[in-house]
Amino acid sequence: MSAVQKRRRAKVACEPCRSLKRKCDGGQPCTSCVRFEYDCGYLKASPISPLSRATNASSHQRPNSPANRARVSSYNAQARPLPAAAEKSLRSLEANSGAAFIRRLALRIDPKNAPRAHLFAWNTFMGSRDKIEGVSCDQIPPSVIHILSQTDMETLAAVYFNCVDPIYGFIDRREFDRQMKKRWFDPVLQHEYDAVLCGVAALGYVYSHVQPTKAEFYLVHHARLLLEAALSMTPTVTLVTAWVLRVTYLRITGTPHAAWMASGILMHIVEAANLHCEPSEDSVFPTTSIGETVDPDIRRRIFGISQHLNTWMSFDMARSRIVLHNATTISPKPRDGDFTVELLELLPYSAILNPDHEPSVPELENALVEVLDREHTKVPSTMAQCNLMLCICRRLKSNNAAFTGPLLARILDLTMSGIRAAQTMIDEGLPWHHMANVPFQVVCILLAIDTSASIGLVGEAMQCLSSAVAKYKTEALQEALGTASVLILLHQKRKERCAARLGNILKQHPVPGQLSEKTAVAGVASQAPQLGEADLGWLDGLVAEIPSLQDIDLGSYLSQELVWDSNIAAGML
Repeated sequence: MSAVQKRRRAKVACEPCRSLKRKCDGGQPCTSCVRFEYDCGYLKASPISPLSRATNASSHQRPNSPANRARVSSYNAQARPLPAAAEKSLRSLEANSGAAFIRRLALRIDPKNAPRAHLFAWNTFMGSRDKIEGVSCDQIPPSVIHILSQTDMETLAAVYFNCVDPIYGFIDRREFDRQMKKRWFDPVLQHEYDAVLCGVAALGYVYSHVQPTKAEFYLVHHARLLLEAALSMTPTVTLVTAWVLRVTYLRITGTPHAAWMASGILMHIVEAANLHCEPSEDSVFPTTSIGETVDPDIRRRIFGISQHLNTWMSFDMARSRIVLHNATTISPKPRDGDFTVELLELLPYSAILNPDHEPSVPELENALVEVLDREHTKVPSTMAQCNLMLCICRRLKSNNAAFTGPLLARILDLTMSGIRAAQTMIDEGLPWHHMANVPFQVVCILLAIDTSASIGLVGEAMQCLSSAVAKYKTEALQEALGTASVLILLHQKRKERCAARLGNILKQHPVPGQLSEKTAVAGVASQAPQLGEADLGWLDGLVAEIPSLQDIDLGSYLSQELVWDSNIAAGML
């Protein structure tokens, strides 16, 4: 008689599952943390260190035996701190990451209640479009023509070229139309271009359907199967184009890890196809596959967008980006109605932010001013400009830099432009990845700047996030909105604690005599000497130390006649 198998239960739940009250299977990492990309970890059951356990296990050996000396040396070698260069690189990686910045901000506000390190609002969907009830990969039709009719394909292609192509313009429209007609004219044969057709149609669904469809699911997974099957072959321009479409789709809809991994594969395929180099007579390697021709401008655009996707996903996740050191590709040419070049012109600033470079505060400030000086007109391009500005601001805040005067005003102006652009995307149903990411990051940077002007814009960013939640209703957006609210609440509680402490001090040391607050202020003002410009230098240090004073012109207040009416005196108190 066989024993009855009991259901396995985890004796100890990991920290994310404990805090979120989720079921934990005890894996390392557990299934829940893998799905939601949390940092899975367990509390130590015992304070005994690995070295102590090793020492206890070998207690029968002499303390100075060669085995013990080797074991202790090995442990001490593992426990050594990182070299200075590696520590700088790690710090730079984290300074670029919005997730790391949010974590540090929350820990500074309230270490006990700080949200976990997570890429909140990295995109609108965070993998939810890949889950359709009753649909699985086993049901994928054999080709794109079995998923869509030619009319459907033409409709979805029109959406793609209207919404995506103006900002990610790397497909030759005439060649695409020719291949599309050819595919439905000769439906029997398999075509290499199928992966491109699937990628274009899938993005067309994203920008025309708020909720995912069965056809979109089939298109995405059919393209994935085609691309994975072709990994063992020499890459062609068509294959690279399909990979760019897949990475773009994952950046807009997928989870961060999956998208970042795909972007790394894309960069390696770009290098294998030699699309990162201009034709040269000095090289023995062909610029493209044998018998294949490609427009030079299209090749430059493919490389630029691939580099853009990999770079910024790596920055977001605090991971290394792939740099093709032998790249010689020049910038593509601008085209009417196309804003791809405008987007790619932001790429040189990524070199300043690269983890192997430790820019000084003046260098970062100069880069910030140059970014603020740029004029971006298309909504997704404006969002990319705003995202770059936020990244530079995070780097500056990590160096304890303060934003004041005209620079702060310009930062807040571009911040408002980013919020308005995000609201336009929501209203028009254009779920670019920055649509949710920028408003959330704006809330965090405004709280970090912590002036009355910056706090005054938090409501606009929160309203934008609320609009996105109302339209798309995804778990990722709801989580981002809730986390932003928690950060604001923690910030408010800290302010209230500071105000309460000041109030307690005044209770212990009240205004002397029977003077009212109004009379006391007027008395102090009447006894204050007249201040000239030379006497106001000490204010600069005070304003730098207290962020909440940075948008108050204390010099002009103190240089005026110090005669306040009762309303102003009460307001200052």
